[in-house]
Amino acid sequence: MNPFVRFRSCVLSSLAVLGLAAADEPDAMWTYKVVDGKELKMSVFLPDDYETGGSFPAMVWFHGGSWRSGEANWHYPDCEYWAGRGMVAVSVDYRLKDRDGVEVPLECVKDAKAAVIHLRKHAGKLKVDADRIVVAGGSAGGQLAAATAMIRGAETYDDPTKAVSCVPNAIILTNPWFKCQANLSPPEHVRDGLPPTITFIGDSDAGITVESLRAYDKALRAAGNASELYVGEGGKHGFCNGRNPKNPYFYWSLELSDRFLVKHGILSGESRVVVPEGVEKLETAASSSR
Repeated sequence: MNPFVRFRSCVLSSLAVLGLAAADEPDAMWTYKVVDGKELKMSVFLPDDYETGGSFPAMVWFHGGSWRSGEANWHYPDCEYWAGRGMVAVSVDYRLKDRDGVEVPLECVKDAKAAVIHLRKHAGKLKVDADRIVVAGGSAGGQLAAATAMIRGAETYDDPTKAVSCVPNAIILTNPWFKCQANLSPPEHVRDGLPPTITFIGDSDAGITVESLRAYDKALRAAGNASELYVGEGGKHGFCNGRNPKNPYFYWSLELSDRFLVKHGILSGESRVVVPEGVEKLETAASSSR
């Protein structure tokens, strides 16, 4: 058996609606970085055929929490879904202001980049397809996800030589929080050649305006990049999170993200999104803000 694998021990009925062999624990915990004697880990969810398969696309989630707090387990439901779609799905524990006393978001960005670099550097051993790595994040985690592709300052890398690229192949953002200093704020660093991006925002988000993300989407496309923006009617901050299995926005954003990844060659086939009975199925055919 591959030494990185720890098989799932329990099936949760609340996630069975996704058609997955759901777990109360990740399949493995991989250390991606050691700093000041502390191991930083990613919670790993593996596809069913991981043991027998070749290489798999990867999904890398960064949680929100204003770079001050938050937990990797917030995105376990997302990881469960993407593992069921044949991806190595991980949720990253990175350093935080309240817990670790670090400068934020600078040290958080360094950790986010280190997580992607770890997967790409050890792609063969970890069975990751280095050319199909997707980053995703909500709120402050959205800033981190976008920063892996857009922020290039040497101070944001553990290895300033940039010997291994941290640039992902696609980006998923849910209510991204870009309110930080300009050198670390992705909208200040739009240029051509960026990975395809899909962004979700609720029109009732008290902290982020729809107009600001429409401007971001427009700037990405004007620079020649592929970008999609979807606005959830009535959605508040954090509205796509799957911790509540009855959250209709979770399934809505999963379906649109799945289609997006198929469109850009990261995945193939049909989505596995199943909206549970009693949960409203939101319209996806014409949800784009454009």
